[in-house]
Amino acid sequence: MPQGVSLHIPFPSRISPDFDRALACHLDWPRAFGLLTTPVAERRHLDCHYCELGARFHPSATGADLDLAIDQQSWYFTFDDHFDRPAGDDPAYARKLTAAVAAALAAPTGGTPPDAGTAFAAAFADLWRRSREGMSAVWATRAAAHWHAYLRAHVTEAVNRDRGTVPSFADQLALRRDTVGVLPVLDLAERVGHFEVAELAHRSPLVSQMCRVAEELVILDNDIVSLEKEEAGGEPNLVLQLQRENSWSRAHTITMIAKMIRGLSVRFLALEGQLSGLYRELDLDERQRESLHLYRTDALRTLMRGAHDWGLHSGRYTVAPAVDVPARTADPSSYETTRGG
Repeated sequence: MPQGVSLHIPFPSRISPDFDRALACHLDWPRAFGLLTTPVAERRHLDCHYCELGARFHPSATGADLDLAIDQQSWYFTFDDHFDRPAGDDPAYARKLTAAVAAALAAPTGGTPPDAGTAFAAAFADLWRRSREGMSAVWATRAAAHWHAYLRAHVTEAVNRDRGTVPSFADQLALRRDTVGVLPVLDLAERVGHFEVAELAHRSPLVSQMCRVAEELVILDNDIVSLEKEEAGGEPNLVLQLQRENSWSRAHTITMIAKMIRGLSVRFLALEGQLSGLYRELDLDERQRESLHLYRTDALRTLMRGAHDWGLHSGRYTVAPAVDVPARTADPSSYETTRGG
């Protein structure tokens, strides 16, 4: 975080009471699937505090539910790291790897698909199987669509890099809504919280706006926190993009994005105030109202505050990345090193 920057995230800090137990064993899952293959990579994973992030995103989750939430974060970040250079510049490779991962979403029971030949695909198949447990077909369809959008966006990023395309601030923000993976985290909040938001409510303009505000706040917050690291590595960053587009100073650009974040938080609070009207408009029963309440408090709010609290001290933005690649890749000879980003 640049010095002197103060961001307005008006939600309480929370973390799962089962965090210490999960921390002691959370490397077992990424090790088992070959996502961490060296002691250096394991140390890097610990320094980045991904276990803490899962416990902050889902502070009411414990036991196997918390383990699942943390495994999702382990998968996210090892997968994201793999798409830095050189792998991230190759659209053909991106299509091959994302297709292998996406195959799990088409498996009839959410199990491991026959062609899950990479560490990422095999690990994701396990995540998807566990994520679907106890959830409705409607939820699974929605969650799968969000994952497909996430995977497609990685291909789009690879195409942009290959062509040397630099998206505008608005286009980059739109792309990041998919690559940042917010919606799958929100979907998982329902699974580990043992509730489902009524689909009519989830598709409503009000809830859609709340999700959009949460996405944008997390993205902008993250790009302030990661600014120095991404600038040094030549990676896309919305602060840098806005500064270039407007010929502003660095300090003024950060101030403007901090104002955007404050505006988003104020907007979210205003949208929350309209939920009681949505209950009546959609004639939601008591259980449906409680589910939507939990989505607000244990998904949307914890997403925004959890990402902020984690980012302030995560080694992902302060520690030199490890050189590592999972043992099984779509093309093991192609990319021997990757850089965290």
